[in-house]
Amino acid sequence: MSIAVAVVGASTLLGENLLEILADRNFPVTDIRLADVGEITERSVMFKGHATRIRSLEKTNLAGVGVLFNCKPDGLTKQDLQQLLNEKVTVIDLCPSYDADLSHCWIPSVGNQDAATMCHEYIVSPSSAAIVTVMALSALNEKYKVLRLNLTCLNSVAEAGRDGVEALALEASRLLNGRPAEGEYFGQQIAFNILPAAGSLSASGESLEEQRLVSQVQSLLNDDQLEIMVSALQVPLFYGQCVVVHAECQHPIDLDDAAEILGKVPDLTFSKSELYSPVTHAAGQDGVFVSRLRIEPNSATGFALCAVTDNLRKGGALNAVQIAEEIVTLLDRG
Repeated sequence: MSIAVAVVGASTLLGENLLEILADRNFPVTDIRLADVGEITERSVMFKGHATRIRSLEKTNLAGVGVLFNCKPDGLTKQDLQQLLNEKVTVIDLCPSYDADLSHCWIPSVGNQDAATMCHEYIVSPSSAAIVTVMALSALNEKYKVLRLNLTCLNSVAEAGRDGVEALALEASRLLNGRPAEGEYFGQQIAFNILPAAGSLSASGESLEEQRLVSQVQSLLNDDQLEIMVSALQVPLFYGQCVVVHAECQHPIDLDDAAEILGKVPDLTFSKSELYSPVTHAAGQDGVFVSRLRIEPNSATGFALCAVTDNLRKGGALNAVQIAEEIVTLLDRG
């Protein structure tokens, strides 16, 4: 079957990648309606060879829309969302608010979630860090039972959107031309620098990004008792996501067995020898790449690994499109 689709935040980096992936995967779109907020509206973008105008959300006709993708932080107010749900529009939210319902947080590539159960009127497509972490851990968790996680996330500036990318480019250009960086967007210089926190900090000392990652990983692994410590750093990388995972498990780890398990995970590439990086291997690719799997020297139940992805594709838009594909498949089955 075919379906009418709406995209909020069509001019964002996520929105642009979403439109490209919808076209590349021949998603069955009967009609597409593009919305955004601010000065970027009332311009056209190409979709499947046709120019489609981006309008303000208020002026966008959503009648008959089957699936709406939200690709913009704060793109949907609670009132907008409730109205869409009342009209039986399935909302796939790539940029959920921090108090969003995570009971339908979904990664279709992860095999521990039943499609019929997950398909709901409101579905959260998790953050890139959550997707990377859970794809690397889900199958291992089923075998070894993860009890505690320590995650270090190296966030590219694309996590902050187009403004973040432009800020890094401008700062780097200034510094390479002998001028001061004048780093304002991230609060201080990001070019040739590493910031100890990605985003603002709460009273507890955690960033909102770190808090959201804990909630999403617990939800996706179906374990609200899982102990998770997260450090999300802002690094001067244009695109990509890297998560360094240290896990403590209930059962001792067999390295060869763990490697075999990772080798069978859909949309995941594992290597014992190659060192995967966000730029060299993951950029423009539609998967998660895992390397540096090793056992902790002083604990047979502990292991570490490094996982990377393109944060705008598998870590963002592709996962949302895969959710929509599952919805269409279920509708086809009746």
